[in-house]
This record gives sequence, structure tokens and C-alpha cells, in this order.
Amino acid sequence: MPCQQTAQRGVRVAIEVKGQAADRAQILIVDDVPANVVVLGNALADAYEVRFATSGAEALELAERAPPDLILLDVMMPGMSGHEVHRRLRQHINPLLRDTAVIFVTADNSLGSELAGFKLGAEDYITKPIVVPILLARVRNVLERSRRRRDLELSLVSAEQGLWEWRPEQDEVMFNANWAIPLGYARGEMAPCVMSWRQLVHPDDWPALFAARDAYSGGEARLFDPEIRMRHKDDAYVWMQLHGKGVEFNAHQHPVRLMGTYMNISRRKHAEIELRRRESQLATMIASLQDAVLVLDRAGHITMCHTPKDCRLGFLTQDVVGNAYGAVLPRELGRQLAQSIAAAADCQCTAQEEFDLELDGQRCCLQLTVNALAGADANPTGYLAVLQDITLRKLAEEEIRTLAFYDQLTRLPNQRMLRDRLRAALADSAHGKGVGALLFLDLDNFRRLEQAQGRSVGDLVLVEMARRIEQSVRSGGMVARLGGDKFLVLLENLGDSEVEAIRLAGMIGERIMAAVDSPVAVADSEYRISVSLGAVLFSGQRQGEEALLQQVELAMYSAKSKPGNALRFFEPEMQASALTRVALEQALYKGLALGEFFLLYQPQVDGAGHIVGAEALVRWQHPQDGVLAPGHFIPLAEDTGLIAPLGLHILETACRQLRHWQGNPATAHLSMAVNVSSRQFERSGFVEDIELLVQASGIDPHQLKLEITESLLLENTDSIVRKMTRLREIGISFSLDDFGTGYSSLAYLKRLPIDQLKIDQSFVRHAPGSSVDAAIIRSIMTLGSSLGIPVIAEGVETDAERRFLAEQGCTLFQGFYFGKPCVVADFEALLARADSLVGS
Repeated sequence: MPCQQTAQRGVRVAIEVKGQAADRAQILIVDDVPANVVVLGNALADAYEVRFATSGAEALELAERAPPDLILLDVMMPGMSGHEVHRRLRQHINPLLRDTAVIFVTADNSLGSELAGFKLGAEDYITKPIVVPILLARVRNVLERSRRRRDLELSLVSAEQGLWEWRPEQDEVMFNANWAIPLGYARGEMAPCVMSWRQLVHPDDWPALFAARDAYSGGEARLFDPEIRMRHKDDAYVWMQLHGKGVEFNAHQHPVRLMGTYMNISRRKHAEIELRRRESQLATMIASLQDAVLVLDRAGHITMCHTPKDCRLGFLTQDVVGNAYGAVLPRELGRQLAQSIAAAADCQCTAQEEFDLELDGQRCCLQLTVNALAGADANPTGYLAVLQDITLRKLAEEEIRTLAFYDQLTRLPNQRMLRDRLRAALADSAHGKGVGALLFLDLDNFRRLEQAQGRSVGDLVLVEMARRIEQSVRSGGMVARLGGDKFLVLLENLGDSEVEAIRLAGMIGERIMAAVDSPVAVADSEYRISVSLGAVLFSGQRQGEEALLQQVELAMYSAKSKPGNALRFFEPEMQASALTRVALEQALYKGLALGEFFLLYQPQVDGAGHIVGAEALVRWQHPQDGVLAPGHFIPLAEDTGLIAPLGLHILETACRQLRHWQGNPATAHLSMAVNVSSRQFERSGFVEDIELLVQASGIDPHQLKLEITESLLLENTDSIVRKMTRLREIGISFSLDDFGTGYSSLAYLKRLPIDQLKIDQSFVRHAPGSSVDAAIIRSIMTLGSSLGIPVIAEGVETDAERRFLAEQGCTLFQGFYFGKPCVVADFEALLARADSLVGS
């Protein structure tokens, strides 16, 4: 083996050149690869005396000849592996070889190989290729640990206190000169002697003494260390702790000679007795508690279990006592208990946790409180764990939270919870966490459905709409109900660009509209609802939640102005429009107080062109914008509720003028038509207001005609009919304005006390040249004739339109062809000047 011989010579030369000292540690290198021997030898020869072997058998031979301080042992060798060499060393008759430190050096870095080495007692494990600095550091650490271990054993053997040497088969014990000091004798008072343990040890402790001997001899215990009572100088017995180990072994590796010490542990034993007494007292107190209690020892074994009457924790029985808590408790409870024990031991304080368990398919909320049981030193002797069932309290807290943060009908988050989330989303967005969006949803015409079908149906529809909206949004955001038929959707992190955010928010909005638009089945009936959506983006903006909420609401109302199922993103122009609307609203309040609203009158004529009445049309003399038509302020008045006082003002003015005309024979025949808003008509007390107005003005109510629209009749029809009937009973008549533009014109005519149908001007304008509009007008005239209801056409602006209407049987007209709306003086002048307005 030339290579091997070369390696041997290289190592020997290195050792001879570098020299060696008598006090240097002895290291045996075992490797069947010469190159590895050279590397290891050169790395270690400076500081240690190095020998080597190239096989397991050679290694055992060299170690028996001169036990080394450390062996660097290759794992994978032919013939005898490193693990086998290590196993034989640990079973060797020579105790020096049994305790020799071993570091495995191998190219096998598998977990199984490493675990096998450590199980055999290896000190360390180094994988190839060798990194010399790491090798030197680990060798130095292992040698230092071995040195300390030897020094400790020597100090115990040479201590000037109770030292003994025992040959178990002879039942004789040899004591040193100071053996009796722990038993109360002065130094030198007792000479070395030989006696039996039975002469010193309390008879009740003999079984424990010999059981400890047998356990050590059989390899069941690493040390011989029983706790026994020995006779004191004053004839009392004191507790002693023996510490010993074998120093000679027979062929079967059983100890034939033991050496060791003993020390007085009376104070500790008395403390343990006191502890047991206190534990007994504690057990008595615990038994009276209404909570479950566990007492654990330091190792985690349950030493006591208390379960109160009617406790839901059925797994806590006396069967758990004596077992490790992790083996007998539910996994989640075991995990929480381990965390609390660690926390209590670490901070020397009470550790408390709350968690849920599932028991028999039901939720059980528990509060776990753990305290360390203090011992004589700083280390705890065990732990006290108290388990309190807080399920009812948790349910109450969750109910309170639900009431505070969730809508009670739909179980969606409410506005408060969404605002909290919105604030957090704005903060995240300000730190560059993508673009987000806020959607505002309003169910169109939901109020009409609720009034017609009742609140219970409305609630069921709302719950279903909430479910659909939430499913449409999925996990991409939060859906909250603001109240009524309004919802908010918060979408976070829709991408890094506004284009992508608009696309994703629009896609979610489309899903919502499609989901809401599907029919809703409630109690064997189907209902259809549309939705208006406003949307606004946010991305690091400085404006707060209020500004965003205002913007998204403006966008929603912009969408609501379109036909159903519309989505609009906020635009700055909407803000300007809103400010204009606010200014107009303030001016509307002021104008009403200052009397800026006045009436114009447009003539209504019969087939011969004679004026038979007038329609009162309101105008606003705005201080900056001049005269404004109703389209500029009536919708705002309806939204703000000002329509009630404004409508009453219009009626009062019209009634005063009607009373004036009724007092003049030339105008006594005129009727007065007044438009009434649906919001005004629906208001409670409207009928009473009209009755008082008729009485106060002194008019003949048979000449007062109230014009209403078809939309009024679609909401709460029964209530509307009752109001119309009451007013009709005092002589007031009703004209159905804009007839033909509604939804169910034929359905309610049989039920309603209607005195006149008014053809909308949109049909009149194109009737002469449009076959469709002409057909509609003929249908309306036929319907009116069949039901015995007179028909009047509005918006007549040309003679051709008048002639066409007359050919269809229409006998009442209104429009610019006969006269524009004008003040009273001009109206009366027109009445006095023309006998007929046809052809004038």
C-alpha cells in the first residue's frame, strides 16, 4: 500500500518536525483514506499529539494500548464502520475508553447517519470536505468539555465529606475519615471504618437503597443516587442523597465496586413535606372552585385534576392524573397550555390566554390562567392551570360587537365598521399599497316596492340583494349596508394604475348589476330591482373618508339620473354640480321666504277656440339668474322637502286668483288647473290642507282641477285613491297629466276618480307626420270616449296639430298656438280681446 505508507510517513514527519509536548492532548485519527489522514494530521499536529489508524480494528488496538483524549472517527470504512468502532468503545471494560470523546468525520451528511452517531454518544459530527478552522474550533470545544467532566469527577471523589466505597456482593461499605461529618460529627471525630448500610440506613429505606443498586447494575440508571434516611449523632434520622457510580466492572459489565458521596438533604425534604402539606390545602381550596383546575409538576405531568359539577369539559377526569398533559388533553388545549407554561416560567408572572375548543360539535370558549408554583429556589416546582368556561360571556361580547359593527337585517358590516376599514385602506394607499375603489349602491324604486308589498317583503328582498352583492364582490372587498336600500363596497389594492383599477372596479360593478337585476322570488311572487352605482378611486390621496364618501354619493346620484343599472365614476364636474345644487337649495329657501315665486297662466280652449280655463304655472324670479322655469327647481324642492310649502303657496295663489275670477261675470266660467307633485300629494295632511284652503279662499271647488302624473298612482295606490275620493267629494276634479308616458295606464283607470286625460305634448308634436304618435293619440281618444272621460291635448303649437287633434275628436286644447303662459293682466286682456283663439 504505497499511498498509505506515504501518508504515514507524511504524518510522522510532520509530527517529528513540529515536536510534541508531554502535556498535549492525545488525538487518534481513524480514516481508511490516506489523503484524509494527511489533511487532519497536518491541521492538528501544531497543538496536539496525533496518532492515526486506517481501519476500525487498528483503531481499537491503539486505543486499548494508550487511551486517547479524543478520536476523530470516519464513519464509512471497510470491514468495521465508524459506528461499530464507537459502539465497541462504549461497551469496553476499561472506563477510560468508555468515556473517550468521539467526533465523527464523514462525507455522509444524511440525517440518519448523523442521528445514529449521536445516539451512540458522539460529541460532534463533521462532514467532508474539511474546513480547517471549523475542525480546530470543534476539537478544542470537545476537549474542553471532556476536561471539565474529568475535573468534576475527581473533585467529587476527593471531597472531604461523606465518601464511600461499596462492593455490593459483600454488603460492606468503606467510609473515609470524614464520612460522619454530614451526620453531625466533628472533623476527625470518627475514623475510617467498614460497616453495612443496614447499620446506618433506616429500615424503611432499605428497599429503596437496594432497588437503586439493582437499577444501576442493570443499566436502567446512569447513577446510583437513592434518597434515604441515615442515623444522626443524636440518634435521629436525617435525609441523605447518595451519589455514586461504578469504578470496577465484571465480565458482564456489572459494577463490582462503586464509589461516591452523600450529602444532607433534610432541608429539601422538609421543604417537600411542607409543599405536600400546602398542596393538600390547595387541593381543598380548589375543590370548592367553580372552574376546572389542573396541577402539573415541573415535567408537565398532571398531579391533580379538579372538575366542578356540570362542567362541559368531560375529558377532564381523574384518569388524566399521572399522565403528561400533551398525551391526554385535546391538541388545542395542550398547545395553549404549553405556551402559557413557557410564558409563566419566563416572566415569573400569571399567563392568561383565551381560545376556542369544539366539544361535541359545539363551540366552547375557554380562559386559561397559568401560574408557576414557586419552590425554595427561583425555579418553579410545577404549575397551576385554571380553565374557566367563558362561552356565555364571549357570546354576549360577540352579540354586542355584532350590534355595534353589523347590520341586524342583512348581517353585513355597517357604516361604522366600513368607516374603520376605509380609514385603514386610505392609510395603506398613502403608503403605496395600490389603488383602491369605493362603490355606492342604491336600489332603484325599492321604496315603491316596499310601500306596495309591505316591509316584510322588502326586508326579504334586501337580505337577498345583500347576499347577491356580497357574492359578486367575493373576497375582493368589504360590503356594508348604510341603511335602507343603500350599500357601500370597499375594494382595496386593485393594481398600481388607475386604468387597471377602473377596469377591475367596473367589472365588479357589472357583476353586481347583473346579480341584482335577476328576479327575486318571495312568497310565490317575483320582483325585479335595478341598481345605481357610483364609484370613486383612491390612491395616496390626502382627502379623508368624508370627502370620498361625498364623492362616491355624488357619482351614485349621477348614475341614478340615468335609466336603471347604471355605473358612474366620480368626476370633478359632479362636485361643481353639487356645489351649484347646494347654492340653489339655499336660494330656494330664501326665495320662498321672500316671495320670489309667482304664477303664470296659460289658456285652455275648447274646440271653438273659446278660453274655458287656465293652467297655473309657477316661475321663480331668481335674484341673479332671472326667471327660472319649474324644471330648474321643482326636482330640488321635491328632494329637500320644500315642495310642501312651495306647493301650498302655489295652491293658495291659484285659489285667490280663481276666487277673483269667480266674482267677475266675465270670468266666472273659468276653471283653474294646478299641478300637484307626487311628493306633495303623498304627504300626510294634504287633504286637510286643501279642505282648509277651499274654505279659507271661498272658491267654488268644482272649478279647481288638480293635475297629477301616472307615477303617483304606482306608489301606494289604495292610499292615493282614498285621498282623491275625499277631495272629489268636495267638488275638486282631477286631470291625469302626461297620459300615455307611464307604465300601467289601462290598469288603474277603472279604479281612479279621474275627470280628464291630458295627452302629453311629446305625442302631439309629431302626430301629423308620425303614424306611431297618431295611432297613440287615436287610442287615447278612443279610450277616453269609451270611459266617458274628456281628453285635453297640451303642447299644441301649430294649426296642423290642432286640426289633426280635432279630427280625432279632441275638443280641449292647450299650447303656444293659443297662448303662452302669461301674467294675470295679459291673460285677462287676451280673454277680453279675442272671442276665439282659433286662427288668431
